[in-house]
Amino acid sequence: MVLSVVAFFVMMGVSIISPVLPSYGLSFGVSLALVGLLISAFAVARVLLDIPAGMFGARYGMRRLMLLGLATIAISSLLAGVAISYPMLLAARVFEGIGSALYTTTSITAVSQLAPPASRGAHLSFYLSMFLVGTSFGPAVGGFVSLHFGLGAPFIVYGICAAASFFLVFGLVDDVRPESGRTEKISLRQLGRLLVRFDLLAINLATIAIFINRQGIINTIVPLYARYDLGIDEGMLGLILTLSAVCNLVMMVVAGRLTDIYGRKPFLMGALILLAALVVILPLTHDPFSFTIVLMAMGMSIGLSGPIAAWVADVTRPEDLGAAMGLFRTMGDLGFVIAPVSLASIAGQTGESVGPAPFIVAGAALLLLSLPLVRTRDPAAERRRPGQA
Repeated sequence: MVLSVVAFFVMMGVSIISPVLPSYGLSFGVSLALVGLLISAFAVARVLLDIPAGMFGARYGMRRLMLLGLATIAISSLLAGVAISYPMLLAARVFEGIGSALYTTTSITAVSQLAPPASRGAHLSFYLSMFLVGTSFGPAVGGFVSLHFGLGAPFIVYGICAAASFFLVFGLVDDVRPESGRTEKISLRQLGRLLVRFDLLAINLATIAIFINRQGIINTIVPLYARYDLGIDEGMLGLILTLSAVCNLVMMVVAGRLTDIYGRKPFLMGALILLAALVVILPLTHDPFSFTIVLMAMGMSIGLSGPIAAWVADVTRPEDLGAAMGLFRTMGDLGFVIAPVSLASIAGQTGESVGPAPFIVAGAALLLLSLPLVRTRDPAAERRRPGQA
């Protein structure tokens, strides 16, 4: 599927800049706080635009919004690569976040619309797995490019990836609109109705929990714990995280098919409970081997929760799907914004040890935010029951 190839290129571009962004920001002579702002500005822009992107995609066509998003990413990334000042780089990061919101929300909605309901989980899991494949390749590419061509070069590569994706969508993807052939007028009433619907609220709370652990634990606390508590260098950590990402990828593909057949709830609930336990266990590891095993298991657990986007599509009317997916992405991005700062502030500040506190807080948050899923309906399981005892 063309959209899966595009997902690979876009996410490879996103992860290409991750190893160099802090150093690139510091090269402009700014403080660490302002370097952090380069990271949070991207996520904040996505939070503000995820819902409007889904709603306007439903109204004006997903393809049009995807193209606008990819063009915005391409231009802003190229400008970031040649930035001559910190404000220019910060502005480019904001527009990268805007482009990411426009592209990501509408592309997930498009895949949901194109996939038959009976195999929606498998299609969405495969699509999202391409995000992980791209993310796995990106850091190594970014490190190599920056070493040979400078700190701004990975941004140029990101822009090229986005530009290539733009032309793929422009030439090979047809427009996608709600299945019913009509769109509701975009209104706060529609958004409010979706926001308070119990099934969507439960799924969105679980999504926040997943992103708290993905962005807060794996991408923020784990590198600190590896360095200060275990003495693992960046090269070894990169290999360990790659192994975790591979486990995530494999399990996500398998989970999509399994949840299409047997329902979303048992697998997602099991995955989230297991992930919470593993997060709490992680600070009890005191050697690289056990640390690696737990992180690989965490990757599998997160992969098993991958079909959660399909659950959103299962419980949403076709004409509401754009807004619902936008809301879903916003909840994930809220976890993206909140978790790194909050969990880092909870971690030990001595510079010698991270401590167990951020892991315990994240594990508890995962369990509490996932509890409402127990009472959430599961249309995928209901589709199976008539033909099976």
